[in-house]
Amino acid sequence: MIGISSIFRTAPLPAGFGAAAFYFSAPAVATILELYYIRTVHSYFLYFMPLPAWAAAAAALPLLAFEYGATRLIEARRLGPGPGVWRPMAARLAFLLALSALFFLYPILAFGHASIFAPLIGLWLFVLLLTWMASPFPAAILGLGIAAAYWLLTFRRAAFRLTVTMILPGAATVALFLLLYFFPSGPLREFHRPPAELEKVFPAAGYLNPKNEPWRERVMFTHDLYVDPQDAWAAVSFGATIGRSNDLPPTFAWVNLLRPEFKPFYENTQVRRFSSETPAKLYFAPWHVHELVEYVPGADAVKRIELPASVAGWPVEELFSVYNAGDRVYAVNNLNPALFELDASGRVLRTVSLVKAGLVDVGGVVFQLKRNPRKKTLLISLYGRDPSVRTDFRRLLCFTHFLGVLPGRRVFELDEKTLELVNASDPSKVFLDLALSPDGRRIYASSIFTHDIYKLDAENLKITGVMRAPFHVRKLQFSADGKYLYAGSYLDGNVVVYDVASSKKLGAFYVTPRVEAMGATKKYLYIAGAGGLFRIPNDKIISALR
Repeated sequence: MIGISSIFRTAPLPAGFGAAAFYFSAPAVATILELYYIRTVHSYFLYFMPLPAWAAAAAALPLLAFEYGATRLIEARRLGPGPGVWRPMAARLAFLLALSALFFLYPILAFGHASIFAPLIGLWLFVLLLTWMASPFPAAILGLGIAAAYWLLTFRRAAFRLTVTMILPGAATVALFLLLYFFPSGPLREFHRPPAELEKVFPAAGYLNPKNEPWRERVMFTHDLYVDPQDAWAAVSFGATIGRSNDLPPTFAWVNLLRPEFKPFYENTQVRRFSSETPAKLYFAPWHVHELVEYVPGADAVKRIELPASVAGWPVEELFSVYNAGDRVYAVNNLNPALFELDASGRVLRTVSLVKAGLVDVGGVVFQLKRNPRKKTLLISLYGRDPSVRTDFRRLLCFTHFLGVLPGRRVFELDEKTLELVNASDPSKVFLDLALSPDGRRIYASSIFTHDIYKLDAENLKITGVMRAPFHVRKLQFSADGKYLYAGSYLDGNVVVYDVASSKKLGAFYVTPRVEAMGATKKYLYIAGAGGLFRIPNDKIISALR
């Protein structure tokens, strides 16, 4: 058995600046190249499906060979051959085999099945960036700790390369994610003070449900918001993706803004995006249930509308967004991307499989569903494999990337009458939210992966401009008069204000961590996030900017 002292022995330090620089940087460079190779091959696999299972083994061989060569070049040259070198190398090879099974083999086996993870696991880099950017102070502390471990162990002792360059950063990322997710208002993250004009309207003192019970204090996992144009009430949808318990919070709630009362509703799951052109009725799409919930604002009960349990041979089990157009209701499903059209009575009129229509492969992710009343079209933003580029190698090479730009991320526009494709946006962009200008001629779309808000011509979905924005804006909202565009920053809790006429950023003000939803009336801008539901008078917004 190898003793502790032999594990932590100091390796001979390299002589000369060039050798020292090489042995200092080589472990990090080797890890970066291995991860980049894994991510690139994974991306290409997604767009060349179907593939035989042996393709995963073939893709893993260069990765294993590279690690063997890196070990001989880095550790073996400093420590000499022996168990202290080959045993850690065996552990690294086993770890890389596990990553190969996840990123190479799993997508091949999952092809043709409704699996959301096959296309999304390749987005780990953006999850890492989002998580580390969300909490700068604790991220700096963890980063310094990893840097110290790298200096003392990986460089000075030529040991623990896998632990320091992969496992420790991975564990730190998990810790930062949990901090953002479960403790968004913790002292490690909160350095902002909201403006004096900002009012917390829910949960607030005195608010009681029909049983005269207050809202239980908890972190709010808000998803979307609708506010009555007369500022009489609001509806908010909720739901945690992880960490759910038997004591579930409400999945949506109606909040009276004129007197302190609220009505919670429980669906034993979460409710994500919902939009409505009228305050007369709201529709919610419970996650993992093939039904919609119809709600008359202020009522004590809901009406349930059953949807098909399957479409095109795949289940309907991740309803993501629903849009109420008054005389029609539209809903979209994830995993098995499908569109449902219902009349005002709740009768299903048409069902369209976006997979069978050739727009996206099964396993696609729908981010938003909106309607352009002027053109009478539907806009669907999604991420997933584009069937048209699966075997077009030359076209795919045009999207070779360092930051993950590949075909299949786009907005589709469907005609309301036929539900057939009218337009499609640039296939290299993925938009997390869509906001239609009041005149219906421009679309503003926030990027999930970059610091950008794109302006699109609503006539042809061509990009006409780009506005700088916070990373990972989940919600865009126009002011009631259309003069301003508001962007809610999920990471730092700010609302950024833009002048629509000039596209100029006017400033920002802090509201709450994890801004997820906004709504605008003639009097107020409403913002929902982890701290609750807030509002600020429209005439106070500009003075609150910093």
